[in-house]
Amino acid sequence: MNKAAMQQKAGRIIAAGMIRVVRFEQVQEDMMSVIDEAYKKKYISSSYLLPMVSSRARAATVKIIPV
Repeated sequence: MNKAAMQQKAGRIIAAGMIRVVRFEQVQEDMMSVIDEAYKKKYISSSYLLPMVSSRARAATVKIIPV
């Protein structure tokens, strides 16, 4: 995802040969906690867990909505 798409809160996602127009929204704090808990449960023994639930990861978390 590029910086311009984030500033415009819209963009395109290309995957499996398909192109989808989407918009991006900030994830609400209560949902961030749910996401963090899911990561903690799934990756409890992983050395990658702490970076996945860090403030930097939270700042980069967005909701992708098809338009």
